Amino acid sequence: MLKRTLRVLFIFIAVMLFISLFLFTWVDRTPYKEMAYYTETIKGIESDDKSNLLSIGDALEIGWAKETLLSGEPTPMAGYGARHGALYEAVHDSVWVKAFVFDNKDTKFAFVTMDLLLVPMEVVILLPQALDSLGFSLENTFLTATHTHCSIGAWGTGMAGELFAGDYNQETVGFLVRAIAKSISKAEGKKEKSKMGYTEIHSSDLVSNRLVGDQEGTIDPWLRMLKFVNKSDETALLTTFSAHATCLHHSFHQVSGDYPGEFCRNLENLENIDFAAFSAGAVGSMAPLVPQLSGWSKVDRYADQLTEQVLQVEHFMPVHEDSLLGGFNLNIELREPHFRVSENIRVRPWVFNALFGGYPSRITSFRIGNILFVGTPCDFSGELMEGLSKKAREKGLHLIITSFNGGYTGYITQDKWYDRDTYETRMMNWFGPYNGTYFNEIIEKVIDLHAGGQR
Repeated sequence: MLKRTLRVLFIFIAVMLFISLFLFTWVDRTPYKEMAYYTETIKGIESDDKSNLLSIGDALEIGWAKETLLSGEPTPMAGYGARHGALYEAVHDSVWVKAFVFDNKDTKFAFVTMDLLLVPMEVVILLPQALDSLGFSLENTFLTATHTHCSIGAWGTGMAGELFAGDYNQETVGFLVRAIAKSISKAEGKKEKSKMGYTEIHSSDLVSNRLVGDQEGTIDPWLRMLKFVNKSDETALLTTFSAHATCLHHSFHQVSGDYPGEFCRNLENLENIDFAAFSAGAVGSMAPLVPQLSGWSKVDRYADQLTEQVLQVEHFMPVHEDSLLGGFNLNIELREPHFRVSENIRVRPWVFNALFGGYPSRITSFRIGNILFVGTPCDFSGELMEGLSKKAREKGLHLIITSFNGGYTGYITQDKWYDRDTYETRMMNWFGPYNGTYFNEIIEKVIDLHAGGQR
């Protein structure tokens, strides 16, 4: 009896050991500069000639337009896994894709922001054909999102996609592609000679560090705003901010743009503003700071506070002519997947890929005048902004980093927090250590290229 028990125990241990070795491995902490993915990325950057990436051209023409993201058919909501893919029950406030088209007769660019959790990867796969019919491509279309957690889903494949966005629906993806194309087409049809201006508004009382707290960590406190005034004296604003669009709880089952949507409506209700758009900035680790409020009261108050900040400066913002325009995309390689179950143990890459899928990652960029947008495929941490902004200022540029450019690599945070057992650094940090420094280095190279790429 004892021998049989020991034999069963031995077999059980052997099976469990085999399963463990089959499913799990150690975290690879090899410095990133010693890894092949880093070498390949740098080689790609250095081998691709970008000496003519910018053009001055003629006087800048700008058009703007929006298109609804509601097809009329209820879809799952995207944003919180706790909703378990539930369909939305009503539309609280409309959600949109908003586009700007910039054209200096030598180069043209589209800037697209969507009231979605992120720019869906499946949408980006199908988008090139629709863009081509309009004379655009992914190379001259800058994509981003507001990061509302209360918009439509059904656009994500794999376990992660369906966890956060509900059951996948190809028709929804097709609808989103068409909505983007329509918004760009409409914006291009409305182009007029335009002037532009830029400002940054210090708003530290509206954002907090949700990762490690404001005492231990830092924040990105700047509300960044571009102003465009066309020949018809119409005014459009394009804003970015670092606070997550999470004023609404997962128990809220109605479509909403959260605070970015309400903020834009507030701006458009002003007598002198005709159009307003918003993009999520470096939202990683950053939370909206609205004490003692919840639900729509929180959204309403937060949007009002942002609007008040704009009102203090918008009327006094100077605008000027500037026709410098351009940008490019960089394909970036990553360390193999590091989805961790403990500090030093991760699931094997094949397990991650089977559950989450695999997509290419890019750093995107778009420059208008001395304003440089850099798009990232992640929740890019606001803690990383200060040094990069300083680097850009030294090159004569104002830097705006946006998240969710059509790929998704999880959270990119400060390297010193990598071993913290938190949502951002354990569950959602998907590609291993040192990515804060790695992404920082790549973005610095983008800044350098834009600073020296005028033709």
